[in-house]
Amino acid sequence: MQHAGDDPWAHAGVTPPPEAGPRARIELALHTALTAPSLGNLQPWRWFVGGELIELYADPTRAEPALDPDGQAATLACGAALGALRVALRVLGLAESTALLPGDHPDLLARVAVGGAAQAQPEEQWLYQAAPKRRTYRGVMAARPVSRALLRRLARMAEGTGAEVHVVEDMARKTAIADAVEAALAAEPPATLAARAAVGEALATFEDEHGAPVRGRAIADGAPALVVVTADGDGPEDRLRAGQALIRVLLRARVDHAWASFVHAPLADAAGRGHLARLVGSTGQAHALVRLGGGADTSPTPRRPLADVLLPSRPT
Repeated sequence: MQHAGDDPWAHAGVTPPPEAGPRARIELALHTALTAPSLGNLQPWRWFVGGELIELYADPTRAEPALDPDGQAATLACGAALGALRVALRVLGLAESTALLPGDHPDLLARVAVGGAAQAQPEEQWLYQAAPKRRTYRGVMAARPVSRALLRRLARMAEGTGAEVHVVEDMARKTAIADAVEAALAAEPPATLAARAAVGEALATFEDEHGAPVRGRAIADGAPALVVVTADGDGPEDRLRAGQALIRVLLRARVDHAWASFVHAPLADAAGRGHLARLVGSTGQAHALVRLGGGADTSPTPRRPLADVLLPSRPT
């Protein structure tokens, strides 16, 4: 049984006492990283901490090939965790320098060197404080539009990540995206349906007012706004960059009292990712599709405690 003291949600966004040293602050940042979302809540990450060096590794034991055939969603989730970690480190007063795919091990995704002091921007402070409040909300969203101020801010969330954020509000483009989602769902083999059920992903989209999964063009009606995160390409680095932009979008949404849920089906293969990118005017590849709008608070989904994902030594 996981105790409250081990729960990452209880530590995310916490302000440490002034006397807390670098290791305590690094652990707080890691707790915040562990609240990042992942397909099927698989949490496909492992971490190694050596002094003031943090390394992020993919966890191949958490792979689900039937849902995520080429590992795109797993790497995206790791990028989201990395993005949350970097924001948290700076808010906790620790400067960091991050290298993606440094190449020392096939599962090594990023190396974060912590050193010196940092002064976080107000935006980062807000994102950090929003981390324990972020939830995936799959219920019926309020019919009111997403605030204009938030939508303007979202496009800026990708700055410095190497990814792009596309906000879709008009019904014609939402309908085109809904058609792409429906086509992907209609083509799913039975193995994918079974895998989704096995990890508790019963909903491929989100719920209607009767608790049933929304399908077809009703997806457009049930999404006050859609957000698509794209990157130039489809490699691991592109996915890590898109994940860092994604977590900033999700946290900024919570700052502005908006909720989000994910639709993965059209992103399960490279062809679908390319098609979705073209629908929002990008020449790259789409890596995340998010429904955004007014929701309600829910309980957080369980997270593995930090002790379960910390590696005792660097993998060889």
